[in-house]
Amino acid sequence: MNMIVGQIVGGGNTELIIREKKGVGLELGDLVAVEDGSRRYLYMVSALEYGSLVEEDRLFTSSGSMLEGTKPNVEIPERDLRLFRKVHVSPLLEVRYEGKGEGGRPVPRSPRAIPTFLSKAREITREDFSFLQKPETEIFLGRIRSGTKVLDLDYHLNGEDMLSHHTLISAQTGRGKSNLVKVMLWEAMRHNRFGVLVMDIHNEYFGVGSNKGLKNHPNADRSLVYYSKSPPPGQRRLRINLRALYPSYLIGVVELTEAQEGALEFYYREHGRDWIRELMTEDAVREKEYERRGVQPVTIHTLRRKLGNLFKIRTAKEGGAPYCEDEVFDMESMGESTVKDIADCIEQGKVVIIDGSSISDDTGLIITNAVMKDIFHRYESYKDEGTLKDRPQVGVVLEEAPRVLGEAYGDNIFGKIAREGRKFRIGLIAVSQMVSIIPDDILANIGTKIIMGNEMAQERRKLIESASQDLSAYDQLIAGLDKGEAIVSSIFSKFPVPIYTPLFENLVKEVETEKRSEKAFF
Repeated sequence: MNMIVGQIVGGGNTELIIREKKGVGLELGDLVAVEDGSRRYLYMVSALEYGSLVEEDRLFTSSGSMLEGTKPNVEIPERDLRLFRKVHVSPLLEVRYEGKGEGGRPVPRSPRAIPTFLSKAREITREDFSFLQKPETEIFLGRIRSGTKVLDLDYHLNGEDMLSHHTLISAQTGRGKSNLVKVMLWEAMRHNRFGVLVMDIHNEYFGVGSNKGLKNHPNADRSLVYYSKSPPPGQRRLRINLRALYPSYLIGVVELTEAQEGALEFYYREHGRDWIRELMTEDAVREKEYERRGVQPVTIHTLRRKLGNLFKIRTAKEGGAPYCEDEVFDMESMGESTVKDIADCIEQGKVVIIDGSSISDDTGLIITNAVMKDIFHRYESYKDEGTLKDRPQVGVVLEEAPRVLGEAYGDNIFGKIAREGRKFRIGLIAVSQMVSIIPDDILANIGTKIIMGNEMAQERRKLIESASQDLSAYDQLIAGLDKGEAIVSSIFSKFPVPIYTPLFENLVKEVETEKRSEKAFF
């Protein structure tokens, strides 16, 4: 039998007040249910306070007597009835049961009424969420929790919806963002219908050496591709030929002045695919000519320094040829098809991880920008041809979401995806702890926000304001979320769902244990 936790004694449609039953000990974030005829109401504990029916003078006198040990001891008559806790709960959901008897069909909706006065509240159970259905292309996000208590109930969202309408994962460092992304990618690989690009700046997703990672997935041989400077056997070497890059790949992700952007375009018009080589080659006569055509020498010299740092290029002196010191980049013949090959894999519904630990953040963004521009152009063509619906849903994980989605760098492919990608089956998985930098119109276009622990008040306010549901009562709760705990606010959910995402390594162990059991059985 479900435990009764309290009784409704006040409140209204925005908040109810429950007198807590002695010894229950409800906490912030706990979920409770209230039965009322054919309806069931679900609430979340949003505030706690003391209640007392004892006059204040008597209360302070009794407290002083007990504290100081004076005699005679002043007792409070009917203590258990007069002293209690008042629990404030915010509405989550109203579930109506259509049909007769216990077999009635549960129909969830936003609360439009309140339970009968003095109705009893009870602890939540997994049966209270019987209306949840597993979508066809489900992505497991975690297990539903009540406060710190995790229910034996998995929570999924439709992968097609999540990716096409974009997803934001927001938390401070150490609250479990990367773990959640790994869990989501693990789920995506089960379907072979999602092409996702990941620039892994810490090289933590694939699972290098003995570390658990996406390489341990049962479908890894056909659903995962890994590019690295030093790839393990069976994976691909990351080698990018600079002749395959265009100025537009830099503009919008690298900090450039208007004059520098113009100079890049000028060199591309003059030299075609060899524009980087020619820019990095010193030629005083040519620079003098270009100065007469509006490209200043100081701009060229600044660009040489920036591109030299980005791609580890050593500038060629008069009569010499520039060259790349880094093994990732090449100016001769290797790596010309790498960007296209990555785009091909994504279009085939594979998760592509690029080891970005050995390159700068700017360089990683340039490569990501190049691949996603290729994908976007392809999917635009498919839409025009009427074949877009037959293509896999595509997504890109952005670890530096505020920077490339902010207003400081102007327009880039990521902002275009955020605003228009849904029409072309392309979405973002934006990972960030500084959402206040992201423009409001882009935040409004993100359909699912997974909010993890964040103690910065400004960031919490931004998240609450942009959420799909009313989270005004969640401010303190968000600040206190532990590692792995989150609130999922999505346009595809009737209510903000509290979840706990288990450790990725534990999911891998579960799958490996199942495989061993199957092998032993057969």
